[in-house]
Amino acid sequence: MMSSMVLSSPLSAPSLYKLRTNSKHSCSPSKAFCIYFSHKNISLESSSKSSFIHGEFTFPSPNFSTFVSKSPSSSIITAQTSPLGEHVIYDFQAKEKRRGLSLSCFREKVVLIVNVPEQGSVRTESQYELLHYLYDNYKSQGFEIAAFLYNKRETDKAAYGYVQKPPPGGQLKISAARFRVFDKVKLNGRRAHPLFVHLRSKFGLGEAITTEFHKFLVDRNGVPYKSFGLDTSRYVIEEEIKHLLLENAD
Repeated sequence: MMSSMVLSSPLSAPSLYKLRTNSKHSCSPSKAFCIYFSHKNISLESSSKSSFIHGEFTFPSPNFSTFVSKSPSSSIITAQTSPLGEHVIYDFQAKEKRRGLSLSCFREKVVLIVNVPEQGSVRTESQYELLHYLYDNYKSQGFEIAAFLYNKRETDKAAYGYVQKPPPGGQLKISAARFRVFDKVKLNGRRAHPLFVHLRSKFGLGEAITTEFHKFLVDRNGVPYKSFGLDTSRYVIEEEIKHLLLENAD
């Protein structure tokens, strides 16, 4: 199996843009600082037409030029930055409790992005235990989790070709989460959220994310660093988090 491959796309990289907002909202003091906005009070300007339209917001197109290297375990992938430059997660926006949010609220944080099935799954309990363990142990050092709800039908169809029946209790786990949980997004297809289009391209995941609780680790500069499959051990994920926390610690 090849250890690396080059991905490219006919989409041109966007130029710099300016973000103006009149919003004065912020999140609670216990969480990272955020900028909330609505489509009425945000202006996104760009000299390039290369962008995605997602709901009420316009997103810059991700740069698909990147080198991807895979470890001996195919569930762990390292993204290496392209000399052409690329987007950071701060370029994207999401919704939290129906309010628009710039992901720049995670600036200078090590972030674990994870897709969480809103219906729950047989892995929900064990995965929430893992996420809470990581969050509780490393939050004080600058670690955050950004969980995105999605419809499990997406990954079931991509992986199995049919939809598995979820067990009860998934919603209870979501409501009890201590980390940030963002509103439902699409991971795959034409209407996929631009953040996940970008992450898929960075790690060579092709057209679809095929499992629930797939994890993307992002460094303090907002650059995607590692991708972890569903069955990656806690030890491996924890060691990579500690590495990034120590790498640029003040």
